[in-house]
Amino acid sequence: MKFRRLHGKIALVLMLAAGTVSGCTLPDEIIQPVEEVVSTVKQNIELKQQMNALALPKDVESISKGRYAYESLSKENKVIYDQMLDAIMLHEEETALSATENSYLEDIFNCIKADYGGLFWVDSFRYTQYQRNGQTEMMSFSPNYTMSLEKRQKTQKKINKRVKKFLKGIRRGDSDYEKVKYVYRKLIEQTDYNLEAPDNQNIISVFLGKETVCQGYASAMQYLLTKLDVPCVIVTGTARGGSHAWNLVKLDGEWYYADTTWGNSRYHDDEKNDIKYVEYDYLNITTEEMLKDHRPQMKFKLPECTAQENNYYVREGRYFTSMDETAAAQIGALLKQAYEKGESSLSVKFSDGELCAAARKYFLTEYHISDYCSDLESVYYKTDKKLNIFVVIFP
Repeated sequence: MKFRRLHGKIALVLMLAAGTVSGCTLPDEIIQPVEEVVSTVKQNIELKQQMNALALPKDVESISKGRYAYESLSKENKVIYDQMLDAIMLHEEETALSATENSYLEDIFNCIKADYGGLFWVDSFRYTQYQRNGQTEMMSFSPNYTMSLEKRQKTQKKINKRVKKFLKGIRRGDSDYEKVKYVYRKLIEQTDYNLEAPDNQNIISVFLGKETVCQGYASAMQYLLTKLDVPCVIVTGTARGGSHAWNLVKLDGEWYYADTTWGNSRYHDDEKNDIKYVEYDYLNITTEEMLKDHRPQMKFKLPECTAQENNYYVREGRYFTSMDETAAAQIGALLKQAYEKGESSLSVKFSDGELCAAARKYFLTEYHISDYCSDLESVYYKTDKKLNIFVVIFP
């Protein structure tokens, strides 16, 4: 995102002393030509007209209470956040802010983008400073829109129609965990990863184009989960050395990380398999697990995610702390069930790397997978050594 600074006119106030001086003339250095005085007064008049046209900063009623990035701000910066968001929602060209410094405007704008994944019609902003004697008297905010209000409204109608159909699979009474799992899976199944996809930094690429990149996945995840009353925020930073975006989700009072992009089996460059399937490795994981290959770069403080109850593998009964006969039989039953249902893959997670290696040896090297999938002629597999996950891919 690029931000450009546009400075307003600097109005200089000329202080003139009243009174008389007898017996001498004023020194040349303090005599100001009449033309300069007129020019300065004209500048002040123009500045005043510009400020009057903007009116005073709005007293905006917040619609963002409870949103994670919003709640991380000070009371004063929340007011500015509300004014900026109000301008974006109303598609205003310029609005006055309750701000006298520009150093934190970018941070506040990024908080808005983290809390609102559905802002597909704006990508950056400009600001103007109105100064007198070197002191800022007023600042204004001007969003950089990517489309007209009319086009935005037409696009929103198309997105609404698509989203309604997308969420049809959510049932009354579904838990928040089930909602997150559904959205995660559905986004991966219906949206391909494509660096060349149009509008790939917003949700247009997901719902209308069906091709996106990490920012589009993360924005759509936030947008959909908010509609389902599940707290969610967009996190940006780096992963494996490149720019990346993912999410924080709140389940049963605890925060978890989720990376929908990395759940697409075709995302990784080293994936040569033509079979597309959903990987749940990064669905509801801890900070410790996420930081193994992700580096957040947010200005606001992120929570320490330590809960595991709503981790995909724990909730689905696919997390194992041993590889004894009982565990082998349970994993075998899962393999049989997945294979007979025609699922493309099955993944299980272990508490350490040695157990993960033992499972691979037992089912593949020693080929005990045939005990549960009798007519299986060939099979693919992979292991995630960082997260201790063993994946069997059915051809």
